[in-house]
Amino acid sequence: MSISFHVLLGDRDGVGMEDANVQAFERVYEVTHRLFSSCDLNDTIAAIVDVAVEWVGADYASVILFDDQGRISYEVENLSNIKPLSKRIRSHGITNRIVSSAKPVFVPDTLSHEETNPELRKSGVRSYVGMPLTVDERVRAVLYVYSTGSHTFDKHKEMLTIIARFAELAIKNADLVQNMKALATRDGLTSLYNYRYFHERLSEEIKRTRRSGGQLAVVFMDLDDFKLINDTCGHPSGDQALQHFANVCRCSVRSCDVVARPGGDEILMLLPSTSGDQARMVVRRIQEALKGNPLHFADCDEQCQPVRLTVSAGIAVCPDDSTDDRELIRIADERLFAEKRAKADALSARKSRRLWLRNA
Repeated sequence: MSISFHVLLGDRDGVGMEDANVQAFERVYEVTHRLFSSCDLNDTIAAIVDVAVEWVGADYASVILFDDQGRISYEVENLSNIKPLSKRIRSHGITNRIVSSAKPVFVPDTLSHEETNPELRKSGVRSYVGMPLTVDERVRAVLYVYSTGSHTFDKHKEMLTIIARFAELAIKNADLVQNMKALATRDGLTSLYNYRYFHERLSEEIKRTRRSGGQLAVVFMDLDDFKLINDTCGHPSGDQALQHFANVCRCSVRSCDVVARPGGDEILMLLPSTSGDQARMVVRRIQEALKGNPLHFADCDEQCQPVRLTVSAGIAVCPDDSTDDRELIRIADERLFAEKRAKADALSARKSRRLWLRNA
């Protein structure tokens, strides 16, 4: 990214070249420090708004962020006398034009610009600029600066372009850090949390539960006959079954709950402020969801019937069973094994009874 120092300095008549270069570098350092001081994406977006307002003399600014599917994922705006940007976006409006074209829009006077949203005029905005913030060849966000005066940004086009380039780098940096954090805490196949993260959260929640005098439940589950799926339909079908199992579990719990895959076909759930009876209700909800959503394996023969996955579960409750994190997991695992053994014994008994009836 090339930087025009004369743009960063403005009019500096009478200032020596060396002093001018020092001041230019100081401004570059200032903007990079502010935009890159946090690796949190939300903090980065807020910093972009602040920098844009200060550097071009804007009265207001906003940034709207889009996810991989083009949906609005976050926004920051310091316009308080107007409904949020996400609520005033129109299907054929300026924002969608910027996203589709990846080109900025400069509006020197809203009174003579028919495409301007009437909401902006009502709020007193007379001029504004919309800048696409492109990351990896995709418009990741749109930056707007607004002024109550007309033609405010006529002399700031280069400066806005520079701010946009810095903003793009800052967003990309925050995205990379966020992705690295996700890789460190998530399972690659199911996107559930990994065992390390689960164990850390469990330790934290036990401490909180002991302080508050409440309860928490640990649920250990695995798929019944998972080996049969792998052996009969192949490992890709096994992976599909695990992903389906994970999605059902994820959709069956609260946002405060933690769902993790420690390995194989096992899933661990941490349910804060939950009793044993409440945890059993969650397990039943998962079992019913699996029963009501049979899975057709993509790699199986077309005549293969959809499979209804079933699961076994063991539950341990803090503080009733233990206040030690590893002990809670061990107890839940033992109860899971006991349930699977009971199912196997019941199946064996049914087979023996059918055989006896046949030979009677």
